[in-house]
Amino acid sequence: MRNPVLFAEKLSAPEGPVIAPNGWMLNVCSLTLEGLEWPTKGGDITATHTSKPLHTHTVFNTSTSEVTGIPAALAFGPDSCLYVTDEGRRSIVRVTPENEQSDFITHYQDERLNGPNDLCFDQDGNLFFTDPWGSSLEKRIGAVYGYEWSTKTLHQIHTGLAFPNGILVRENRLYAAETLTNMIWTYDVVGSGNAKNPVEFCKLPDLKVKNTTGPDGMAFDEEGNIYIATYGVGFVYVFDRNGKLIEGIPTGGRQPTNVCFGGPDHDTLFVTVNDPGTMVTIPAGVTGYRLPFCPSSQADHPWSKMLPDSPDDRSF
Repeated sequence: MRNPVLFAEKLSAPEGPVIAPNGWMLNVCSLTLEGLEWPTKGGDITATHTSKPLHTHTVFNTSTSEVTGIPAALAFGPDSCLYVTDEGRRSIVRVTPENEQSDFITHYQDERLNGPNDLCFDQDGNLFFTDPWGSSLEKRIGAVYGYEWSTKTLHQIHTGLAFPNGILVRENRLYAAETLTNMIWTYDVVGSGNAKNPVEFCKLPDLKVKNTTGPDGMAFDEEGNIYIATYGVGFVYVFDRNGKLIEGIPTGGRQPTNVCFGGPDHDTLFVTVNDPGTMVTIPAGVTGYRLPFCPSSQADHPWSKMLPDSPDDRSF
């Protein structure tokens, strides 16, 4: 049994763990939780150092004077900036190493995005993301998009979805989770920032749990297996390249929201868990796939200036 170990706590609706420079891990706090006197609130992006679990720092907040931020996921891009899906701002937000925030993608063909949820970059810097906000089984308005970096062209890849969520790209294959149908889709990448031919990759186990359940954020290991944080059932499910279920890894809470690989040897799962407001670590036993533009592979990454000088600096 691989038991989860507490890494960060008092996180208000945590999501989107990602490696940051110099041993830091970032995550988002999506919503402000009423009735809890916690030091985090909706819109916060927080950082915890791998050498100092439970010493967490708030780095910035995505809210503006007009809109309350609802960040959901993070990824570093080819320009050394951090990109944030923000359902409140209904945009992909770009954050520079100087903490200059701008709405990077907001519309498709003059229509405003619903509210993006998750994102990933391929090796060439093209950006893929899901756009679910406001969708449901009765109102299937969710979509998957791809942004061609060199031409600044946005492609609509798949529409009519009931809450598209986690997204991954690797080796000319794109994968997207559709939470409310319990399904993972896969696509052929057919050009820069574009993909076609959606087919079912797998369906997650139906545990007949009441209320909302289904696949959320995802990560690859080096062998190409997919780790799927499954909201409402308390597991990260692992599927092989052929869509066969390998195992379920308990996360210590019913609502895991996202998962990534990290740690000194890149063989530790970092999982955000909504109901206790935590991030936990779990030994994976395998090496994770290192994402394109991962800051841990670049010494003196420019975004380092956004982070505390030391893990021992004041935190909550």
